[in-house]
Amino acid sequence: MNYFFWSISSALFFAATFLLRKLAIKTMPFNLVLLVEVVVELILLTIAFFILPGGRGVLVKNSGMGYAALAGVMVALGVGTNILALKSGLLSKVSVITSPSQIIFAVLLGLLFLGEALTLKQFMGAVLAIIGIILMIK
Repeated sequence: MNYFFWSISSALFFAATFLLRKLAIKTMPFNLVLLVEVVVELILLTIAFFILPGGRGVLVKNSGMGYAALAGVMVALGVGTNILALKSGLLSKVSVITSPSQIIFAVLLGLLFLGEALTLKQFMGAVLAIIGIILMIK
């Protein structure tokens, strides 16, 4: 499978996640929604670690371990702030802000920390995403 298929799949799963979080936060407190989501993720990722190839036998000294831990912190912060946004905002507005913003921030982080190049087409896409956000939230 290529990156395009996985990217579209990821977008669909995240869109469903926003919907399910919005429904959950209507009847459950923030900390319980966050706990349930994280516990389910932990269980599923633990199973995947032992089933998928390459998981077992990884050394803790691996240089990527710190990055993976920080990524986990960022996911927890992202999930928490998304739940708070969904608690006080409409799903249609929160998702419109969140999803394109991820693209914009990822492009900026790639430029700043990975030395990735930005083409004119990518720049224009980011500008259009910003315009789209503004149009959708007003």
